[in-house]
Amino acid sequence: MPGRPKKIRVMRASLWLSRLADPRGRRRATRWLAALSLLGFGGTMLFLVSSGRGTDRWFFVLAVWLVLVFVPLWLVIAAFESIGPALRHRTAQRLRGRREGYSFAPEAAVLVEDVFAREVVMPRIATPLQGEKAREAAVAMLLLARRHPLRQEALRRALDRCLGCLEVWTRDLGGWAATSASGDIQARWAGVRALAALAALSRVLVALCEDRDGLHLRPEPDRRPPRAFLDAVLDYCDDLALQVEVLPWDEPPLGLSADPEEVERLRSTWQGYADAPRPAKAALQAFLNAALPEVTA
Repeated sequence: MPGRPKKIRVMRASLWLSRLADPRGRRRATRWLAALSLLGFGGTMLFLVSSGRGTDRWFFVLAVWLVLVFVPLWLVIAAFESIGPALRHRTAQRLRGRREGYSFAPEAAVLVEDVFAREVVMPRIATPLQGEKAREAAVAMLLLARRHPLRQEALRRALDRCLGCLEVWTRDLGGWAATSASGDIQARWAGVRALAALAALSRVLVALCEDRDGLHLRPEPDRRPPRAFLDAVLDYCDDLALQVEVLPWDEPPLGLSADPEEVERLRSTWQGYADAPRPAKAALQAFLNAALPEVTA
């Protein structure tokens, strides 16, 4: 379509601007602005020296770059603390329920960012890296599912695999934490962070599947609602991380029949992806192969 490249550029710009709502995004943008301002100041001084005007006007040049360039743009960046979330939400609203919203990485990223901000409350033990990994995996799964003729069913099966893995993993981690020595606290935290990231990913997928263009997840009479289960898992992550004496996981079962080999493969690939330093493309692909085997095969 002739207008598609322009739409993608607009979506990329909207996504980039909406990310300025995050303090980390604003700090990153401020660093880039400072670096560009210094480069501009240095380039101006080099031009003055090469043209024979000397360096006696360095303070005036610095003041111009500081007052007319850096400070105004820094104020614009700071303003996105309040307008960034609203911009992101409006962009996602335009995409929600449209098939195009799942076709291209910038558009899928806008939807995932908006859902994550509205739906997910990470436990206190989680670092920003776990949220980034969950969002990155959600975008990759949405784009990968588009290759399947029955995209909705493929995404639903991937979600069921994640939920089944979460149920087994939470039970096993809770039992291990209840009997492990205090010296294993670092290993426990690593497992809890990975578990929280997978629960956040599943929470995003549930919300996206309930869009107009996706699936409306109504649990069977003998199954627990996915949202309630995932909220309980995220709450339990705080208990696992912050309490010395942890009670075993005793929440009602989700009611999924999970294949033990499939669960172990999904858990090991997700743990590897969660532990891998960024960029972790190979580790992410290994997880996608486990979560969406009908698409990647």
